[in-house]
Amino acid sequence: MNEDEQVLSDEQVLLMEEPKQKLMRLEELIPTTASNLLYDFGRFLADYLNPELVPSGFLLGCVLALHDLEKGVNGFTGEPIRNNLIGYPPMIYAFLRMEIPHIADVIFPIEFATDVKNLIEETKTQMHNELTKE
Repeated sequence: MNEDEQVLSDEQVLLMEEPKQKLMRLEELIPTTASNLLYDFGRFLADYLNPELVPSGFLLGCVLALHDLEKGVNGFTGEPIRNNLIGYPPMIYAFLRMEIPHIADVIFPIEFATDVKNLIEETKTQMHNELTKE
Protein backbone atom coordinates (compact mmCIF):
# COMPACT_ATOMS: atom_id res chain seq x y z
CA MET A 1 0.00 0.00 0.00
CA ASN A 2 1.44 3.36 -1.02
CA GLU A 3 1.16 6.57 1.01
CA ASP A 4 -1.86 7.87 -0.94
CA GLU A 5 -3.76 4.61 -0.39
CA GLN A 6 -2.94 4.78 3.33
CA VAL A 7 -4.33 8.31 3.59
CA LEU A 8 -7.55 7.30 1.85
CA SER A 9 -7.98 4.22 4.02
CA ASP A 10 -7.56 6.40 7.14
CA GLU A 11 -10.35 8.75 6.06
CA GLN A 12 -13.66 8.25 7.82
CA VAL A 13 -16.59 7.12 5.69
CA LEU A 14 -19.77 9.04 6.38
CA LEU A 15 -23.27 8.09 5.33
CA MET A 16 -24.61 11.05 3.38
CA GLU A 17 -28.32 10.78 4.20
CA GLU A 18 -28.30 13.49 6.90
CA PRO A 19 -25.79 15.78 5.11
CA LYS A 20 -27.90 15.53 1.94
CA GLN A 21 -30.98 16.55 3.90
CA LYS A 22 -29.04 19.54 5.22
CA LEU A 23 -27.91 20.44 1.69
CA MET A 24 -31.57 20.58 0.68
CA ARG A 25 -32.22 23.22 3.36
CA LEU A 26 -29.12 25.40 3.32
CA GLU A 27 -31.47 28.41 3.53
CA GLU A 28 -32.03 27.51 7.19
CA LEU A 29 -28.39 26.72 7.93
CA ILE A 30 -26.77 29.64 6.08
CA PRO A 31 -29.42 32.36 6.16
CA THR A 32 -27.05 35.27 5.51
CA THR A 33 -25.59 34.42 2.11
CA ALA A 34 -25.48 37.16 -0.51
CA SER A 35 -26.85 34.87 -3.22
CA ASN A 36 -29.54 32.22 -3.59
CA LEU A 37 -27.13 30.42 -5.92
CA LEU A 38 -25.55 28.79 -2.87
CA TYR A 39 -28.91 27.25 -1.93
CA ASP A 40 -29.42 26.03 -5.50
CA PHE A 41 -25.95 24.50 -5.44
CA GLY A 42 -26.76 22.72 -2.17
CA ARG A 43 -29.88 21.17 -3.70
CA PHE A 44 -27.91 20.12 -6.79
CA LEU A 45 -25.19 18.54 -4.62
CA ALA A 46 -27.77 16.62 -2.59
CA ASP A 47 -28.78 14.75 -5.75
CA TYR A 48 -25.26 14.56 -7.20
CA LEU A 49 -23.22 13.07 -4.33
CA ASN A 50 -22.78 9.38 -3.55
CA PRO A 51 -24.68 7.84 -0.59
CA GLU A 52 -21.48 7.54 1.46
CA LEU A 53 -18.26 9.51 1.19
CA VAL A 54 -14.90 10.20 2.75
CA PRO A 55 -13.78 13.86 3.05
CA SER A 56 -11.75 13.70 -0.18
CA GLY A 57 -14.77 12.18 -1.95
CA PHE A 58 -16.96 15.06 -0.82
CA LEU A 59 -14.42 17.61 -2.03
CA LEU A 60 -13.99 15.84 -5.36
CA GLY A 61 -17.77 15.56 -5.73
CA CYS A 62 -18.15 19.31 -5.19
CA VAL A 63 -15.44 20.14 -7.71
CA LEU A 64 -16.88 17.74 -10.31
CA ALA A 65 -20.40 19.08 -9.73
CA LEU A 66 -19.19 22.64 -10.32
CA HIS A 67 -17.32 21.56 -13.44
CA ASP A 68 -20.41 19.80 -14.78
CA LEU A 69 -22.62 22.81 -14.00
CA GLU A 70 -20.18 25.14 -15.75
CA LYS A 71 -20.10 22.88 -18.83
CA GLY A 72 -23.82 22.07 -18.67
CA VAL A 73 -23.19 18.35 -19.08
CA ASN A 74 -23.14 15.54 -16.53
CA GLY A 75 -19.60 14.14 -16.68
CA PHE A 76 -20.78 10.67 -15.65
CA THR A 77 -23.70 10.24 -18.06
CA GLY A 78 -22.84 12.70 -20.84
CA GLU A 79 -26.40 14.01 -20.61
CA PRO A 80 -27.19 17.73 -20.60
CA ILE A 81 -27.94 19.13 -17.14
CA ARG A 82 -31.20 21.01 -16.75
CA ASN A 83 -30.68 23.37 -13.85
CA ASN A 84 -30.88 27.11 -13.24
CA LEU A 85 -27.14 27.05 -12.31
CA ILE A 86 -26.16 26.49 -15.96
CA GLY A 87 -24.84 29.34 -18.06
CA TYR A 88 -23.26 31.61 -15.49
CA PRO A 89 -19.85 33.24 -15.94
CA PRO A 90 -16.87 31.32 -14.50
CA MET A 91 -16.61 33.67 -11.51
CA ILE A 92 -19.95 32.36 -10.18
CA TYR A 93 -18.59 28.81 -10.07
CA ALA A 94 -15.42 30.14 -8.41
CA PHE A 95 -17.62 31.83 -5.79
CA LEU A 96 -19.44 28.54 -5.15
CA ARG A 97 -16.10 26.70 -4.92
CA MET A 98 -14.98 29.15 -2.22
CA GLU A 99 -18.13 28.29 -0.25
CA ILE A 100 -17.29 24.57 0.03
CA PRO A 101 -15.61 24.95 3.47
CA HIS A 102 -18.63 26.85 4.79
CA ILE A 103 -21.00 24.20 3.41
CA ALA A 104 -18.89 21.48 5.05
CA ASP A 105 -19.10 23.30 8.39
CA VAL A 106 -22.89 23.34 8.40
CA ILE A 107 -23.68 19.88 7.02
CA PHE A 108 -21.02 17.65 8.60
CA PRO A 109 -19.79 16.71 12.07
CA ILE A 110 -16.84 18.87 13.16
CA GLU A 111 -14.14 16.25 12.52
CA PHE A 112 -15.36 15.48 8.99
CA ALA A 113 -15.70 19.18 8.14
CA THR A 114 -12.20 19.82 9.48
CA ASP A 115 -10.82 17.04 7.29
CA VAL A 116 -12.51 18.59 4.24
CA LYS A 117 -11.07 22.03 5.05
CA ASN A 118 -7.60 20.55 5.67
CA LEU A 119 -7.73 18.88 2.25
CA ILE A 120 -8.64 22.18 0.65
CA GLU A 121 -5.68 23.90 2.33
CA GLU A 122 -3.33 21.06 1.38
CA THR A 123 -4.47 21.33 -2.24
CA LYS A 124 -3.95 25.11 -2.25
CA THR A 125 -0.45 24.63 -0.82
CA GLN A 126 0.42 21.97 -3.40
CA MET A 127 -0.86 24.16 -6.23
CA HIS A 128 1.09 27.15 -4.92
CA ASN A 129 4.25 25.06 -4.63
CA GLU A 130 3.82 23.75 -8.19
CA LEU A 131 3.34 27.26 -9.54
CA THR A 132 6.32 28.72 -7.72
CA LYS A 133 8.91 26.00 -8.21
CA GLU A 134 11.59 26.56 -10.79
